[in-house]
Amino acid sequence: MRRSLLPRAAVITLLMVAACGRSEPPRPFGIRLVEPATDPSGAYIEVVGLDRAALARSARRRDSSSPEWHGVYRVHTADDEGTPTELMPVAGKYTVDGDALRFTPLFPFDRGRHYTVIYCDGTPGGPKPECIQEHVAMSKPPDAAPTNLTRVFPSTDVWPENQLRFYIHFSAPMGRRGGIEHIKLLDDRGREVEDPFLPLDAEFWNADRTRYTVFFDPGRQKRGILPNREMGASLVKGRTYTLVVDRGWLDGNSKPLAATFTRQFRVGPPDQSPLDPSKWKVTAPMEGSTQALSVAFPEPLDHGLLLRALGVRRDGQPVTGEVRMYEAERQWMFVPAQSWQPGRYELVALSILEDLAGNRIGRAFEVDNFERVDKVAEPEVTSIPFSLVQPGSTSAPSPRRP
Repeated sequence: MRRSLLPRAAVITLLMVAACGRSEPPRPFGIRLVEPATDPSGAYIEVVGLDRAALARSARRRDSSSPEWHGVYRVHTADDEGTPTELMPVAGKYTVDGDALRFTPLFPFDRGRHYTVIYCDGTPGGPKPECIQEHVAMSKPPDAAPTNLTRVFPSTDVWPENQLRFYIHFSAPMGRRGGIEHIKLLDDRGREVEDPFLPLDAEFWNADRTRYTVFFDPGRQKRGILPNREMGASLVKGRTYTLVVDRGWLDGNSKPLAATFTRQFRVGPPDQSPLDPSKWKVTAPMEGSTQALSVAFPEPLDHGLLLRALGVRRDGQPVTGEVRMYEAERQWMFVPAQSWQPGRYELVALSILEDLAGNRIGRAFEVDNFERVDKVAEPEVTSIPFSLVQPGSTSAPSPRRP
């Protein structure tokens, strides 16, 4: 009995060794787009079935996001036929994963958008690389209502001649790309104004991509600067202009806007005076109430900055509440989350607060200081004390100057 078991045990052992040493057959060489079913925003592109030599060459490229990769592996946005629509490749990260070379975009691929992938296998100084090209596409999102352009700020009908920026708001998230190519400015004769805006990239979206910031070229807006002398001002005092946003701008579902948007405004004189908080009128709320604190300005201020550059402190601590704006950004109102309690109050204005022409508190706008306002590390603070109206007061709260 014992002798009959030995051969059988040996056979089983040999079978287990063979099974453990067996490797999966190599995957066919090719390019594929992988779109996780649970989270399409995590989609990536792989070149699969690479041999050891190609993987070793890839592993030696240490910087996973270096432009050095673009000579080997690059991804471009494309039209429906696979023709690239952008000269520069999509930015992203390159990593080796098993027998695959993975590309993960810096920003998620757009749903429904087409991409062209180019992979060239070769070594520096060696034979001419052999390139393959593949056309891939993200799945289309479920049907959704078309996105609308809802508002443009400033909401006033008169913009200063040296207007710095404006904000475009949408009813739903838009695609990652900016939209300067979809925005036109027409003069009162219906002619398109030449290059009025700075060609800035898509980083000027807010966090959920429902607000896009457009900057006028300050070289065109400010007198004495070369672009102004050569091309003239983008806006001219006394004239009427029409802002046009065409419906070809794609939303987050890669669908066009519901309709083309137009908005007319007149141009007033340039504004070259710094903000002066002593001219603001503060209307204090009543103690124990949830009345709004109101601040009136002599001119419209920047809508986007009013949302985050003004606040309230009580005994040195921030007060939470909701900000509202009225009178075409000439009035700022703060509704507290809880009733006003006794204490030492102050209105706090950060130095990044601006009017429509980019003038700040105590400083007029200068071209050489043009920068993104949210990159200022520690803005200065202007504090304006105010006192709550006491209950039982015979008079209603009235505007006061700080």
